[in-house]
Amino acid sequence: MRAGATSGGEAATAFRESAFRRLPLACMGIAAAAGLVGGSRSTEVLGPLPWLVSLGLVGLPHGAADFAVSRRVCRGWSLAAVWVAYVLAMAAVAAAFAAAPGSTIVAFAAVSCWHFGTAHLDSSPPAAGRRVRTVAALARGCAVLSLPFVAWPRATALAASDLASLPLGHGMAADLLPPAAVRTAGVLLAVVAVTATAIEGLLTRRQAGGPHAWHALLVELGTIAMLGWCTDALFSVGLYFLVWHAWRQMGPLAESLTGSAPRSWRELGPALVRVHVAALPLLIPTWAAIGVVWWQWSSEHTIRDLTVVSIAAYLVVTPAHELLGDLLRSPAGRRTAAASRRSPSGFVGRAPAGRTGSCST
Repeated sequence: MRAGATSGGEAATAFRESAFRRLPLACMGIAAAAGLVGGSRSTEVLGPLPWLVSLGLVGLPHGAADFAVSRRVCRGWSLAAVWVAYVLAMAAVAAAFAAAPGSTIVAFAAVSCWHFGTAHLDSSPPAAGRRVRTVAALARGCAVLSLPFVAWPRATALAASDLASLPLGHGMAADLLPPAAVRTAGVLLAVVAVTATAIEGLLTRRQAGGPHAWHALLVELGTIAMLGWCTDALFSVGLYFLVWHAWRQMGPLAESLTGSAPRSWRELGPALVRVHVAALPLLIPTWAAIGVVWWQWSSEHTIRDLTVVSIAAYLVVTPAHELLGDLLRSPAGRRTAAASRRSPSGFVGRAPAGRTGSCST
């Protein structure tokens, strides 16, 4: 029995390594090689593609599953409080974007670095405390945007101007972020990423498995850096978001919603369907909002304009999405998530008298 369990555990680990690490690394590496061989124009044309795929598969659904995930680990007033806070956070960001789009876009880039870093870390956490986790999140997150900013400052500045023109109007956001400022920001992010990666290596070198994990991290960050350097900024960030950030969340989401992690491709398929179905209550209104804004704002209804509107949706939702992730990473969130997996129905049992919800600390 024990030998069978061990074998099953090894098979599950091998599947996770293949499906959620090697496969996305291969996708990003092939894209980087294609960009290097084909030149900049090839990926400029394909820039919107990963964002469009993300609207229906993996990308947007991984965030739209927030309601289903929080419902499984929160009950009663706690669930209501979580969702009031979630909606208020989105409203505050939308208001800030309308009032000061340039500053909000800069803040969005910073939040994205942190969000990408913490999500990456969740999939391969070092055995360390809060200090190392903060350094590790910075190493992973800052690496994502640093190379696109350095190698593609004009394309990045143009994307930012397009995004800012949503509240300002077409032609009103030219030169909002000068390419020189974008490149400088990219250099600073690269310095932070390299420094944080080196510090993480020093802090974890004596831990069990620390050197191996750090070397694996170097492969991951190297592949992400190659993608950012060799392919158009819009394409590289979109592909990273789709095949690395969102795709790697499919395993934990499936486990949260079904009570067990997929251990093979045969199990992964139905689990992905479950995640996407669970995301529909938020996906459908989000698709409707994106479609309405795109139709009204875009005079020619281009695919690039649809991409810009979809990025605006992520701008509004990401802070709330990250705050919910922080709650679920907290000790209380982990305890209630574990309780939900133990419950036969998959839901946390009714809160005891005197407790308003199972998410409360």
